Amino acid sequence: MSFKYIGKSFEKTDGYSKVTGMAQFVADIKLPRMLHAQVLRPKFAHALIKSIDTLEAEKSEGVYKVVTGRGCKIFFGACGFLDQNPIAVDKVRHIGEPVAVVIADIVQHAKKALSQINVEYEPLPVLLDPVAAAHNKNVLIHQKLGEYPHLPSYFPQPGTNIFHHYRLRKGNIEKGLKETDFIVEGEFEFPLSAHSALEPHSVICRWEGKDRVEIWATSQAPFVLQQVIADMFKLPHSNVRVHIPYLGGGFGGKSDVTIEPMLVYAAKFLPGYAIKFVCSRKEVMTSTVLGRGMKAHAKLGAKKDGTFTAFQAELYFSDGAFGDTATNIVTVAGHNSVGPYSIDNCHVDSYGVYTNTPPVGAYRGYGHPEGNFISERLIELMAEKLKTSSSELRRKNFLCEGKKNSLGETIRDYNGNLFKCLENVEKELFSEPKPEENDRYIYGRGIAAMMKSPKGAPNAASCCQIKFCADGSIQVNLSGVDMGQGAQQAMRQIAAESLKIPLEQISIFREIDTQHSPWEWQTVASMFTYRGGNAIVKTAEKAIKILKKNAAPILKFGIDSLEYDGEFVYVKTDPDKRIAVKNLVRGYMHENGLTVGEVAEATAGDRLPGYTDPNPKFGMGSAGGTWTFGCQGCELKIDKKTGEITIDKFISSFDVGKVISPRMIRGQIVGGVVMGIGQTLKEKIEFSEDGKITNATWMKYKIPQINDAPRKQVVICVETPEIRAPYGARCIAEHPMVAVSSSILNALFDATGHNFFHIPVTSEDILKVIGGKN
Repeated sequence: MSFKYIGKSFEKTDGYSKVTGMAQFVADIKLPRMLHAQVLRPKFAHALIKSIDTLEAEKSEGVYKVVTGRGCKIFFGACGFLDQNPIAVDKVRHIGEPVAVVIADIVQHAKKALSQINVEYEPLPVLLDPVAAAHNKNVLIHQKLGEYPHLPSYFPQPGTNIFHHYRLRKGNIEKGLKETDFIVEGEFEFPLSAHSALEPHSVICRWEGKDRVEIWATSQAPFVLQQVIADMFKLPHSNVRVHIPYLGGGFGGKSDVTIEPMLVYAAKFLPGYAIKFVCSRKEVMTSTVLGRGMKAHAKLGAKKDGTFTAFQAELYFSDGAFGDTATNIVTVAGHNSVGPYSIDNCHVDSYGVYTNTPPVGAYRGYGHPEGNFISERLIELMAEKLKTSSSELRRKNFLCEGKKNSLGETIRDYNGNLFKCLENVEKELFSEPKPEENDRYIYGRGIAAMMKSPKGAPNAASCCQIKFCADGSIQVNLSGVDMGQGAQQAMRQIAAESLKIPLEQISIFREIDTQHSPWEWQTVASMFTYRGGNAIVKTAEKAIKILKKNAAPILKFGIDSLEYDGEFVYVKTDPDKRIAVKNLVRGYMHENGLTVGEVAEATAGDRLPGYTDPNPKFGMGSAGGTWTFGCQGCELKIDKKTGEITIDKFISSFDVGKVISPRMIRGQIVGGVVMGIGQTLKEKIEFSEDGKITNATWMKYKIPQINDAPRKQVVICVETPEIRAPYGARCIAEHPMVAVSSSILNALFDATGHNFFHIPVTSEDILKVIGGKN
């Protein structure tokens, strides 16, 4: 099938606004009667609050109000686990938790007043390691764990620091282990890391009396934020209005509700004022959410012929002081740790553990990179033990037509072709002989396979509104947040294809307002092109049907006999009998002014059918819904004198179903790879023993720079159309980051003969294992 707009690259809709500085972000917004907030953070990562004295701060210049958690009985949780107050009440649980909020006329006055607040603390033992915290029943970060309201799909263990335990039980693990001829196992560590989006978290809040509130926020989830705030204050959801202007990056870190409840709670003490708070770079790291943070032990069993028979794992996630934003990550990482393989016997325990660190939330890949790290490293170990190619081992066990994944879902051919992805990577990676070791460098190559499914609420959906204007041009409204990934442009191309009109006649939404925009659960899980695209296709069909109904009595033919081409509605058997679309969009007006028919506006939505939470006993069920498969490969060299790792070549091949925009999909993939390289070789949140973050600035926290990017990146897209997706297009936004660490560590093994089971792997780590090669 040929397309006019799908599969081609066009100028992005928001490009001009961004490069000219016209794009308005939350920090740019100025409102009447605006005040500014600053936040007092604790001196200790774990301590009782004995007293707070705000009297001197309240007298400070320009101060309107100082708000503490004293008397606050509100708990919130966006994901269905209500374990957090908007401001600390009687205890602090991590170093970035808000203790008091100062509201003043200018930022400088608010900052000055912070130093005049006196807090008396009683320090408590600090827990940083998730395995140690999970087994420590003497130091409880949440004594009331058993009292928190939560969804039935979460399984806290009161009297411990484990707030969620996901269990996967597929087949019979004892039987699977008995059938093995070989077993490999390892201990794995994936550190906490920062999202490092360009725009810091920001929020403005204005209460209109006691029962209406308006919010401007840097959020990927405006309707989730609306619901959380409404539930906190027992308001009708319709009384909470959320605006999302341009968003400067998210990577999942702005999908969770973080600083907004704090500011909305504080702003309620000053109704009629617009209160603004913009996080410092340090506060983004200490006081919103972090990503990753896992320790695990896992084993893989196989027969002599390479057939996998058993997979067993225990995963412990360092999920910080509050568990709500991490519960689903624990589940997803658990069932995806098996990888894109058919294994009959799987036994996984995945634990979400409270620690005295900032909360963990969504981060590009949402538990999949951690799980992939386990399975792909184990496969490399198994290949070594079986003395076979790791690629052949993968091929033998790949998920494909008729095979069942770890959740028990049956994979079909239209779900994607892993074999073709692996073939593409191998062909490119081994197109030339690997360079021989020389006086300065040793070389290595590695491959990893991956799969990713979305994780969302079972009722998650995307909705669309299409309005025809009087001249036949079209306005398309959705609520997927464009944070730089090109969501608006992708929707515009899908709309142009579905409505058969030129791109320049389509105006796509720019900002989101819960008062006017159609409902969208949130822009996460790489699902917006899939769900939002389907919503456009469905809405376009409805709008076109209205036009045909308007034309039918005029042309004197039933709507089944009519065709639409974007410019006219005409009779299929006699195309000369036609009416211009612009004469039908408000109904058809006769010469005497009599107008018949409907206004051509339509709405529709889309969600994954049959999507459920996992079965509570076995952890299986229809919790995947749709998948994207792929493989990645890496060629690197190591400087034997310095230990420096250089990625010479990185190959990514994903079965994307159908490419919407070649330029945008390449940008997604190469960007994700560079993020993955930073995660693998540089990034780690460092803590002192007392729970303070020691590298919470971009001077100390090392994100990848241009010199860290691969010298060459190759992107090869396989197109096996997904039968239910818009024009066959699958999810792809997070996927490029999933297998990067595994690919690099497999290449490091090829180069050094040493297996690393932790990241980041630094030059110091390398020098320790290649000392004899200097």
